[in-house]
Amino acid sequence: MGQASRHASERTASPWLARVSPFIASLRGYDPTRLKKDLVGALTVTALHIPEGMAYAQLAGLPPQAALYSTPAALALYALFGSSRQLIVAVSASVSVLSAATVGAMAQQGSPRFMALTAALALLAGAVAALAGVLKLGRVAQFFSASVLSGFVFGLALIIAIKQVPKLLGIEGAKGGFFERLGFIFTHLGQTHALTLVVGAASIAALLLLGRLSRRIPAALAVLVLGIAVSAALHLDAKGVTIVGPIPAGLVPPQLPHGVGLKDLLTLLPGACGIALVAFAEAIGPARMFAAKHGYEVDPNRELVGLGAANVGGGLFRGFSMGCSLSKSAANDQAGSTTQVASLVTAGLTLLVALFLTGLFRTLPEATLGAIVVVAILGMMDVKELVRLFRLRRADFLGAGVALLGVLAFDVLPGLLIAVGVSLFLTVYRASQPRMSELGRVPGTLDLAATHREASAITLPGLHVFRPEEGLFFANATSLRDEVLARVRDARVPVREVLLDLELTDDLDVPGADMLAGLHEDLSQRGITLALARVHRPTWRMLERTGVLAKVGSEHVYPQVSAGMEAWMAHHESQAWQEWRLIRDGLYLVRSRVDEAGASLHGEERHRQEDLLVRLDEADRRMRELLRHLPHAPSGDDEPQGTRH
Repeated sequence: MGQASRHASERTASPWLARVSPFIASLRGYDPTRLKKDLVGALTVTALHIPEGMAYAQLAGLPPQAALYSTPAALALYALFGSSRQLIVAVSASVSVLSAATVGAMAQQGSPRFMALTAALALLAGAVAALAGVLKLGRVAQFFSASVLSGFVFGLALIIAIKQVPKLLGIEGAKGGFFERLGFIFTHLGQTHALTLVVGAASIAALLLLGRLSRRIPAALAVLVLGIAVSAALHLDAKGVTIVGPIPAGLVPPQLPHGVGLKDLLTLLPGACGIALVAFAEAIGPARMFAAKHGYEVDPNRELVGLGAANVGGGLFRGFSMGCSLSKSAANDQAGSTTQVASLVTAGLTLLVALFLTGLFRTLPEATLGAIVVVAILGMMDVKELVRLFRLRRADFLGAGVALLGVLAFDVLPGLLIAVGVSLFLTVYRASQPRMSELGRVPGTLDLAATHREASAITLPGLHVFRPEEGLFFANATSLRDEVLARVRDARVPVREVLLDLELTDDLDVPGADMLAGLHEDLSQRGITLALARVHRPTWRMLERTGVLAKVGSEHVYPQVSAGMEAWMAHHESQAWQEWRLIRDGLYLVRSRVDEAGASLHGEERHRQEDLLVRLDEADRRMRELLRHLPHAPSGDDEPQGTRH
């Protein structure tokens, strides 16, 4: 009995654990072969992470060891709570610069307060991301235009690069924005330290050369080791080359930042939201790509929770905000990693480095760290993507250009706000455009097609069928109503009924319902009936609650567009001999439908179809009588097979 109870509890707990931690589900069927691949992936990621982590810590305004302290917790927590099995969430160049820009406005870089605020920012960004995941806000990322994001990231890469140039030249770093730093560098080129320039240039050349020779060689780690060895052998620090210096070994205990009050948190909140947004935006794309490649699902909300947990871990260990590392994620996937075990092993290896190997980095030249950053962010400067946007769609290119210039002219945080604003503007602007198709009948059938796509589609005299090409809501409601009224006004044949296909409107809002009520009144004043088709249940409920359904009449709401068209044919007599083709096609198709259904068609549906046949037969008889007295009438040879008597 006890054993059965234990098994039952395990069956109950297992799904619960899988929901809390996708890592549990990824371990099903885990075997030594998969473990070997994950270990290879972990070694590869560690080789990339150590040099890049130390360099990106400096981007965030912290000493190099900050990456060694904070990233193990971030790697482990994302592995437990994130849904991607190949994605590496650790140090990120873009997130590091955002962190430095946010905290730099509140404290002097290098001061204890700067470090405390940086850790608090990571905790706050983690809380924002995790809360967004719990509230299931993952789909908001789709409103952040990928085109605009490419421009923002390009500008961010230029800012990162310009901050590394003084390290490569051996001159004092400049203050201010991109253009101030650029001007400072040009005016101080004469102060360049020749040996530092040689070290920086040689490091960049070695990184690029090793990257071209083989992707299996961790170029950053190789150059880092080479730089340490050359610096120690030639005593470069004694010759004026700036080195990293002593790095304390050991770990720091988890703790909340000291001296950070509520006012500080409110000041940090916009930057925290920006970091959460940028980290998610750069992570969700690769996560989905890896999931599609390996045949599993990625949950955007779970990704937000995982990113939030990683940032909380980084903040608790006096570190900085975490993001997605595209280069290490790609390397992890290429190494064959199959689960988040690779991230857990990477976290363990980083801890070993922090405990026992920090002394090896003392003679590392700063110019080599700067070179590692510059080469790492080259992939962020996607010139080909900007050229592609310019060639394919100028509006997308303009959005990317505005975001890029916004970052360069106004710095990182204002540039992020500009990028978000441009994305929202493009979303609202496109949604507000009256994209609507008029539907016509495909000859020989009762099927409808958009007249601008199907040249042979015939509009029904007196009946206009419109389909909004996106959901009806507040942003496009007024423009859609104006478009319907304009087409009704400009119609060559007087319009007697307008049929709206609402298939794409899953959830109607109050302004959208009010628009339909106003459209009904406008059309009624012109003697035109408003009918609706394919109304989803949530939209139906809103129409009921706002009283629109009572005004339109439930008899004018049809389950399918074809049903609305059949009702039109049944209740309106023909106005011209050209409509006879519609009547004959209708007779043929409805009669075929009844014959094929046979005994299976019964009840109200059979009665409706038979009533429609009677009405169409009567309309056909009247049309034949009318055509006897009209010139240029079609001959009997034009009749489709099955309609002749």
